[in-house]
Amino acid sequence: MTLVLNTLETNDYTTEQIKALLADKDADIEIVDTADFKIKHCMGCNNCWLKTPGICSIKDDYEFIIKKMVKASNLWLVTDTEFGFVNYRGKRIMDRLMPMLNMTIEIRDGWERHQVRYHAMNVGVIYKGNGNQELLEEWSERTAVNIGGHSLGVFRIDKDEAHESSVSGNATTISSATSPEKMEHIVIINGSPRVQKFSNTDKIIKSFTQGLESEGISHELYSLSNRSEWDKAREAFMNNTQIIIALPLYVECVPGTLLEFLTTISTERKQPAQISFILHGGFEEGHQLRLGEKFLQSLPAQLGCTYGGSLIKGGTFALRMRDNEYIKKMTQKMLDSYATMGKLFAQSNNFMFPEAKKFTGHEKNPWIFALLFKLFFKRLVKKNFERFAKAWGCTRPLDDKVYSE
Repeated sequence: MTLVLNTLETNDYTTEQIKALLADKDADIEIVDTADFKIKHCMGCNNCWLKTPGICSIKDDYEFIIKKMVKASNLWLVTDTEFGFVNYRGKRIMDRLMPMLNMTIEIRDGWERHQVRYHAMNVGVIYKGNGNQELLEEWSERTAVNIGGHSLGVFRIDKDEAHESSVSGNATTISSATSPEKMEHIVIINGSPRVQKFSNTDKIIKSFTQGLESEGISHELYSLSNRSEWDKAREAFMNNTQIIIALPLYVECVPGTLLEFLTTISTERKQPAQISFILHGGFEEGHQLRLGEKFLQSLPAQLGCTYGGSLIKGGTFALRMRDNEYIKKMTQKMLDSYATMGKLFAQSNNFMFPEAKKFTGHEKNPWIFALLFKLFFKRLVKKNFERFAKAWGCTRPLDDKVYSE
């Protein structure tokens, strides 16, 4: 069965039009119009992996969608675009895919992946607006592979209409990162949807700012998980010349929460500003974060700013498991390295220095790691997840297929 999730505004693109577009691809098509659904952003709580396996802790209309996904082999996302990418409504839908996967990690196709909870699912994108075709194709492919499937393709439905691309060819162009003057103060925005208390991003920021402070740089911090801070965050964004957005990788790109916030930012500034990024993810491999980095490279120019580079690092999920002394020692070393990066950023005014480029580590795990993982580490990692889940009160298997008939 092919499931189509239409995230466009009501009557923006009708069910009949979508069916006609996909008529030659599958006879068994079900279209779900989400315009009137109440769907919140994923908040990164990990309950669907470690406390209530397969069940999202957010009680809204998304459970209806998950039950449809369990029966589908193909998934099409119909979405508008913003900043050359799917808009926040489309990304919000896809960020909630986590219950379709298990916490268990495996090596699949030579890469670290999460185990598929039910079955492989293919993914395609149907979009309108100023989407960057290349970026969307790569995102569709990466998302599908991580659910065990392949990309169904990416198609624009308003291609005959006149549009001037909002990306303007800058999807991979890095603007000049030379600051007009030595920084004294910086605005940091935590783009994670996870509440600050449990945010790995917040832990990273705290270490990073230790490095800034050692060089006499002050900062102010805003967390997008707290919507009461959005007004002040917007004001700080518009009135400061140095901005860092720190965020976790979410379904192969940036979280929908951050995309929504960015749509509220004016692109007309009274003074120039530089935006730099701290992007991190759970898997160790740098390659896993490169699509997110590509999107971030294109973003500052679309917000009337210049690009100050991105600090990329994987393997940060363990920051949430610091109750174990070995893990605490290992992750403290990681946090200390972020403090060093903060100091170097203060000295360089950007992330263009050589140490930042090396900070990511290896692009892909070496073959010996894959072998050792299959023989030894996989059981150890699984055991740690099970221990962590038990501490959270989990009483069911982590690979439970709760919505199977």
